[in-house]
Amino acid sequence: MNEDAARERLQAGARHRDAGESAEARRCAGEVLAADPGNAEAAVLMAALAADDNDFGEGHRWVRRALEADPKAAASHYTLGRLYQAAGRLAEAEASYLLALDLAPESAKAHNNLGCVQHMLGKLDLAVASYRRALEFDPSLPQANQNLAAITSDPAQAESAIAGYQRHLQQNPGDAGAHNNLGNVFRELGRHREALASFDAAIRCDPELAEAHFSRALQLLTVGRLVEGWKEHEWRWKVNALGAPRISGRKWQGEDLDGGTLLLHAEQGMGDALQFARYATLAAARCGKLVLECQRPLAPLLGTLAGVSRVVPEGDALPPFDAQLSLMSLPNVFETSLQTIPWSGPYLRADPQRASEWRGRLARGARRHVGLVWAGRPQQRNNHNRSIPVEALAPLASARDIAFYSLQVGEASRQAAAAPGGLKMIDLTAGIRDFADTAAFASNLDLLISVDTSVAHLAGAMGLPTWLIAAYSADWRWLLDREDCPWYPSVRIFRQASPGAWAGVIERVAAALA
Repeated sequence: MNEDAARERLQAGARHRDAGESAEARRCAGEVLAADPGNAEAAVLMAALAADDNDFGEGHRWVRRALEADPKAAASHYTLGRLYQAAGRLAEAEASYLLALDLAPESAKAHNNLGCVQHMLGKLDLAVASYRRALEFDPSLPQANQNLAAITSDPAQAESAIAGYQRHLQQNPGDAGAHNNLGNVFRELGRHREALASFDAAIRCDPELAEAHFSRALQLLTVGRLVEGWKEHEWRWKVNALGAPRISGRKWQGEDLDGGTLLLHAEQGMGDALQFARYATLAAARCGKLVLECQRPLAPLLGTLAGVSRVVPEGDALPPFDAQLSLMSLPNVFETSLQTIPWSGPYLRADPQRASEWRGRLARGARRHVGLVWAGRPQQRNNHNRSIPVEALAPLASARDIAFYSLQVGEASRQAAAAPGGLKMIDLTAGIRDFADTAAFASNLDLLISVDTSVAHLAGAMGLPTWLIAAYSADWRWLLDREDCPWYPSVRIFRQASPGAWAGVIERVAAALA
């Protein structure tokens, strides 16, 4: 095969790949490699196809082969970055994208992917700069418009992303990934019917695309179609970015274990563990002994759950068990609908001794005691959308005879010392050792006002009066267009009227507080 013929076959392979015809693309690359085993472009195409399939081992083998043939090929470093990114090796992905950009500084896709990794690493300013740089070189790149819109909450940017994906899909209707990305933009804009249609289209194009099934699951849960959503939610285990289950063993399907031991284990964030710990009592009725493994800060608190025989902090040795299941798979086992969400009253409670100790620390003379949480964990990808700066809470200062307390922990807790003028905030968080302390502290408050964090879940699980400050495109568990929450009867939701519009939310909270 001469050089011109090889180039023609590789161009055809690239077209097939763009159209979602991976088998044809592989055939084209394979023909070139059969004639020229050292062809770097063909090896890169094979690596890119493996990356499309989230096959790290195969992709890494091909990209290394390509780099041996041409160490300065930007496409090889870019593809290696994709493989590391999908595997969750973010620092290595960032380094690979930076190498690719040193060699090809005008690559819009490399700038966009670099921004994605920086976004996941919490480097938001760098991520914004990378997305903007991508759009300088390709203003219509839909992924960059989508990603920038996610950070800036700019609807116009999101509309540009939609237009870009639609143009691409007109030419490549079989691109399942593009259908999935388009659906995610629709969901962020609150266009839920179009989002679901896009996810359905993605699955028709590629029935095994785990990301599309997972996106569809979140969409179904958001609109309240819970039973369908839980089934789709099981696809999360095949999404590389989320990782495989930490614990293996026989998977519990809800059957009676006839006196055997069931191990339930936490999976994602601490808020998720607090929300789904309610199922422990139901599961305990179907086994002889229930062991719960959870994040270490939650262990003392979750030891109060009815039906739990033993709590094991994550990282400690597990006892023998007969079956296991993640907490977040329990709603699927119990086929939970909106009408059957388990709630027979608060299922978590504060330790009486700790509660008494915290009561003695509260300010005397105040008519009401109100706790405040304004920021989530920075490592959470959507944290910039759910969190607010402490100065945004300034309107609350107009309420009279209230003592405000910071329950904010982590990096954002330092903002308590710089609370806006008039909002006097008492910071006792130095005394919080774990969630059992947070529960004891919160049990003495008249009200908790919180953004979407684990503390809001804790207060809801304890049945404490809680006002949730929610983003326009809030997490699926808060559903749509309602102020109440079927998961937590004591929670009242204050939602943004439009993306990024926190001021109106805080004004409504201040009016309700007054």
